[in-house]
Amino acid sequence: MRTIRKEHGNGGKQTYELIDRLFKPIFGSEILKSGDDSTVFSLNGLIVGISTDSFVVKPYFFNGGDIGKLSVCGTVNDLAVAGLEPKYITVSFIIEEGFSMDDLEKITRSIKKYADIAKVEVVAGDTKVVEKGAADGVFINTTGLGVAKDVEKLPSISKIKSGQIVIVSGDIGRHGACIYSHNEDLGFEDRIESDCGLLSDAISELMREVDVVYMKDLTRGGLATALNEIVQKSGFDIRVEENRIPVADEVKALCDILGLDSYYLACEGRFVAIVNGDEKDKAIEILRKYNGFACEIGMVEESREKRVYLSTTFGGTRILDMLYYEMLPRIC
Repeated sequence: MRTIRKEHGNGGKQTYELIDRLFKPIFGSEILKSGDDSTVFSLNGLIVGISTDSFVVKPYFFNGGDIGKLSVCGTVNDLAVAGLEPKYITVSFIIEEGFSMDDLEKITRSIKKYADIAKVEVVAGDTKVVEKGAADGVFINTTGLGVAKDVEKLPSISKIKSGQIVIVSGDIGRHGACIYSHNEDLGFEDRIESDCGLLSDAISELMREVDVVYMKDLTRGGLATALNEIVQKSGFDIRVEENRIPVADEVKALCDILGLDSYYLACEGRFVAIVNGDEKDKAIEILRKYNGFACEIGMVEESREKRVYLSTTFGGTRILDMLYYEMLPRIC
């Protein structure tokens, strides 16, 4: 009998096999086939986008955020990297019997706080309570609606070409490392702060000043998995340079202790942008206003095998594949 394993939810190869072999064939939607985190389509002449996500992070309070902040940032960021202006979200709760009312109030106030910061309005929702032991505290689903301000400037996978530059908006792996630190008794809980945060302001300014080719936020599966999604959809290779990819010292330390690979650690406030070479300096200048670690990390190349290649500090090359195994506790 075929069964679902935890690996089917890690955002890596098994997740995409599940989507491609089960969900997409059954639903049969042409719009769904795009495979992006947000779906963009025309509605009576208006270009709009929708994104939905569920959040089951453990613990639900962590250094740098909580499940409420995460649920808003996750959905708003998915809309923003699609080039959309986020407008509305819905919020649904699945709450375990016996869950602290005080914690629920804190989480709800966090949702309100970051929705206000993102200038999105909570317009609908749902609440379910399940028996004790059935939900591990609280789970949240958010769905977001955004609109396109300038259709001609919308990022698109079809705009990717060889020679374009890959930029990362900040240091990687903080969120995954933060959540792991809360689940291991290593004394890192206060040393690693999640990068959970809103990307809409940085992206809005970037799109005003630069013709962005494509963007993707770095969530489950981290930088490596996000880049693999891009090469699979675009048909080009991407080569990144190890010595350019920013990783904080405390994240490196945790990875060294636990044998983790920072390229696969999730982020919840970082994205990659692909831009033309003549605009890379302007793009980096803008992004460094929001995070000083924003930088160029690689380049799009003509495809040999639709792969992501990492040029190592030792002068060699290795393939960065999608996340295959279950490396982390629940991170989002």
